[in-house]
Amino acid sequence: MSTFAKLGYWRVGGPMERFILAERVEELRSAMLDARGRGERFFVLGNGSNLLVPDHGLRGTTVRLAGALRAMAVVGEDDAAVDLRIGAGALNAVVLQRHLGKFAGLGPLAGVPGTVGGAVAMNAGTALGEIGGVLLRVEGLDREGRDVTIERADLPMRYREGGLPAGFVVTAAVFRLLREGAEVEQARVVEHLARRKATQPLDLPSCGSVFRNPVGAAAGQRIEAAGLKGWRCGGAQISEKHANFIVNLGDARASDVLACMRKAWDGVYEHSGVALVPEVHVVGEWDENEWPFVRSVG
Repeated sequence: MSTFAKLGYWRVGGPMERFILAERVEELRSAMLDARGRGERFFVLGNGSNLLVPDHGLRGTTVRLAGALRAMAVVGEDDAAVDLRIGAGALNAVVLQRHLGKFAGLGPLAGVPGTVGGAVAMNAGTALGEIGGVLLRVEGLDREGRDVTIERADLPMRYREGGLPAGFVVTAAVFRLLREGAEVEQARVVEHLARRKATQPLDLPSCGSVFRNPVGAAAGQRIEAAGLKGWRCGGAQISEKHANFIVNLGDARASDVLACMRKAWDGVYEHSGVALVPEVHVVGEWDENEWPFVRSVG
């Protein structure tokens, strides 16, 4: 039985009851329909970069995309642009490495861990923009396992939300990338990654930013203002370098990480009245006193 701690960026989390590597859409569809036929949880794992799984693990079927579901190919082009189709399982870092300096548009993936499917699902972005800005369409499976294509114009994308239908599983996405401006974007990406390395605790396991930035001060600034920078529970700590990061100091448990998240959430709410929205996805079965945080409001 595979353990999520071996796959997730936080290096915490228990065993996955059933783990499947799907290399083709047909394999993904079969796994989905089999799981739903048994009435069990079905979950597609990207790169495990923004997930928190409980110490007792995940029930049901967990699928990771590989093979043809990570493929990249040009599906249209003209003198100004190319339309690039990318499998949902492709790693953001690999996609950016292969196309940076050749085409402009993928800059928003710089420093964003995870896969293209996850990036589309959450409309990933940085100071360089959001991936929804270059998205043309999304391919995937609906809840019944049917092939569906959704045009970008039909997706209500917004900050850290892809607007995908409930139960929709991304299999690929098509992006329109420009030929002009590639070198300028490359320089901005290099600058962005250097700044990220200087300001974020990249030397320790983490999931990146834990909370979305609310209106006004950034989440990290609000957590620091609440006096919680460096707060620790077991082997997990609200980073001393960047308060919107929770790091694994070496022996953290998932419950330690969630305790740090709750401490930050409660602290900010008590200090400024702002209810932070998690950017990390907390999945699986948790005690109601641990998750969700929204139950603390009132």
